[in-house]
Amino acid sequence: MKRFFIACLVALLIAVGLVTAVEYDPGYLLISYGNYTLESSVWVGLVVFLVLFSLVYGFFSVLRRSIRGGSALGNWLAGRGYRRSQQQTTKGLINFIEGNWQSARRILSRAANQSETPLLNYLVAARASHALDDSKQVTAYLKQAEQSTAGSSVAVGLTQAELQLRSGQFEQSLATLMRVRVNAGKHPYVLYLLKAAYEGLNDWQELLNILPQLKKYNVLSADKLAELELTASIESIDEAARLRGNVAAELEKLWKSFSKSVTRDSNVVATYAKHIMSAGNMAGAEILIRNQLRKDWNKELVDLYGQVKGDDVGKQLIHAENWLKERNSDARLLLCLGRLSLRNLLWGKAREYFEVSLKLEQSGEVCAELGRLLSQLGEHEKSNAYFQKGLLLITHGLPDLPLPDRRP
Repeated sequence: MKRFFIACLVALLIAVGLVTAVEYDPGYLLISYGNYTLESSVWVGLVVFLVLFSLVYGFFSVLRRSIRGGSALGNWLAGRGYRRSQQQTTKGLINFIEGNWQSARRILSRAANQSETPLLNYLVAARASHALDDSKQVTAYLKQAEQSTAGSSVAVGLTQAELQLRSGQFEQSLATLMRVRVNAGKHPYVLYLLKAAYEGLNDWQELLNILPQLKKYNVLSADKLAELELTASIESIDEAARLRGNVAAELEKLWKSFSKSVTRDSNVVATYAKHIMSAGNMAGAEILIRNQLRKDWNKELVDLYGQVKGDDVGKQLIHAENWLKERNSDARLLLCLGRLSLRNLLWGKAREYFEVSLKLEQSGEVCAELGRLLSQLGEHEKSNAYFQKGLLLITHGLPDLPLPDRRP
């Protein structure tokens, strides 16, 4: 109340002052323009100026607020820009799907500034540039993508790694993935791409190292994971066997690191047994092969059992002959028995096993065994016949062509 009284008093004093000033000297104002003149007192002119200034200022103030604020005009202008951006983005995506890479990246990059999803625009533009084999633009669009949206580093990194994989740049892709692997649990696709990178680099040991995570986050189906584990295990055994140094010790260490499901697989056992045989561990290989054949009858293991030399070759032959009771028509087992008979210096038995095996299944390998055995036994004509037959079997036969007559 007190403030209102003071304001009224001040306004009254100002009014009295103005009236006194007007009465004292109203002044004279003349405005001339061409043939027109305007005459007035200074005070009236001042009032008119203030009124006009207020009107102009008010007009522009309202116009500015209308455009910047949520007025109908502002909303219409913003909505029009948004709709156009979305239409252009959609058009760009359609071009990308249809394979019009050049058009797609041009439209998407132009619409990115006003797009509600600039990250999507730039990432798809990068993919279109990759399809055009334009690595420079790929890098540029990926950089713009990361700058356009906060927290997009993982998405951009995954896109970059995927494009590098497609280009066969496995080392570069691996380096990119290692940067974004921090939160791999939240982004299982990182693990999937890591798997692809390690496969491309033939780094089977690292692939085995990430298998637990691949299983944990269900990156692959159970069947594919099992297949991948077996493949990686076999390849890692082959890789370890090529290394210099104590191969036997490295192979044993690797074998102990495998899961039970891997060490029970016949193909893995065959690969491991073959390499430890080459490393000199014949006794260990014989036991391993024999135990595995009791669980799973595998032809490759049967062949290896005929080549391995156990601590007691007599008992080894007896084990194999026991299998013959249930598998008397198995040609590969008979070949194995023939070889074990040779190791036991049983020439007649070896010849018999080889001949029965050959009757069951025509094999160049069996012919070669018979050929060298008969050659040592002095039966050279039969030996040569078997060698010739074996050669024809190995080469899958020769075409019927004219040959010169026999010379006397």
